[in-house]
Amino acid sequence: MEIGQALGNLETRDRFSIEALTDVIRPEWVAEALAGSGVRSKRIRRLPMPLVVWIVVLLGLFRRLSLENLLERLQGGFWTTWLWQGKTPTDSALIKARDALGWRPMQALFRRSAREWSESHRAATLFGRRLVAIDGSTLKVPDSPENRGFFGLPGTTRGRPGYPLLRVATALDIGTRLFLAEAHGPFRTGEIDLARRLLGEIPVGSLVLLDRNFNAHDFLWDLRQRGCDFIVRAKTSFIRSVRVLRTLSTGEDLVEWTLPSYYEKERPDMPRTVVMRLIRFRIGDGEEIRLLTSILDPELKKEEIAMTYHLRWEQETAIDELKHHLCDCATVTAPTALRSRTPARIEQELYGLLIAYNATRAIMADSAAAVAKDPCRLSFVGALERVREAIHEMARLPVQRLRPRYERLLRTIAAAEVPARPGRSAPRAVKVKYSSYPVLRQRRAA
Repeated sequence: MEIGQALGNLETRDRFSIEALTDVIRPEWVAEALAGSGVRSKRIRRLPMPLVVWIVVLLGLFRRLSLENLLERLQGGFWTTWLWQGKTPTDSALIKARDALGWRPMQALFRRSAREWSESHRAATLFGRRLVAIDGSTLKVPDSPENRGFFGLPGTTRGRPGYPLLRVATALDIGTRLFLAEAHGPFRTGEIDLARRLLGEIPVGSLVLLDRNFNAHDFLWDLRQRGCDFIVRAKTSFIRSVRVLRTLSTGEDLVEWTLPSYYEKERPDMPRTVVMRLIRFRIGDGEEIRLLTSILDPELKKEEIAMTYHLRWEQETAIDELKHHLCDCATVTAPTALRSRTPARIEQELYGLLIAYNATRAIMADSAAAVAKDPCRLSFVGALERVREAIHEMARLPVQRLRPRYERLLRTIAAAEVPARPGRSAPRAVKVKYSSYPVLRQRRAA
């Protein structure tokens, strides 16, 4: 009778959380994301919408598990005892529930959580400016007709590409490696087009670090209009179009940049000329690095600007952590970062993956703050495994033992510290094994 009353009470039935993540993903954020997207459970279900949201996040944290194995791992938790009554839902039931959920609530939850985490955790700054990096990447998705038609295939010199690609641009907080914002689309979408969608999510007054691909006149101007400064690696063609106004010091010039004539019609709001600072330096015997920055203040020395730009690699590290450690991606064993076979599920799963990564990073930031350490010096791999263990254990603990277990989680994460590696470098080269097997022309043999 008590179980029946609980199942019949919508408020009780929708009160779910994953105990190990409740401190960083508030249950009220989940409720607000669902309400704001107009999604709700219409009748009593074994997979109500709030629970499905949490499961989508867990799909990102437990990428190695199939849907069926993930549901079996959840079995035995407090809320599954009365909701599932010993019988785990099937993976087909979860797929239907995911389709009913859609991707918009996950997008809303990602944006809300990213905003809350960025405001509550320590940020890296330079002269009072928050350091943010913007970059693009691609993720392989399963080769289904729907995904292939929507996301598209990349070009190749050897046969047909094996997997469609989703292109994503992200804004990363350098101090915590939290993803602040994302924009994604089919493979043919340009990185700058995606990056423009991020501008409204970047904190005003930030110092944005950019790769040379973002060395575009209008994008940099829009970034300045947002109230942000930038440091971007300059393209050779860009350097040819600037005029040196005066030399500030060795390897440092004040330059004037004249916009191409076609911007007069396309962007009449932009000035015809812009003054920037050009910095040139070499690392050892390597190529000359040329940086353009909107910061003209002479108090910020060129050496500081060069060292700050090097922090852009924190985003490369974050993308590596997401792809290779969280998704367990490898060329042969797990070639795709996402598992869904339709575009809508792919988008839903992408947001779950980003939330899972950010939640792990937020826990690491809390752990580092408790012992006054840099969260970027803690082991992401170690933290990820400890969070996975805590999720399984805390779901089965009585309420009075949850807080001590969570505090132990923070202590163990803080103990797994990786050493600083100043001056670390790697050549721009890869090892590729070219197989002697013929290209597979169909997904399954007849």
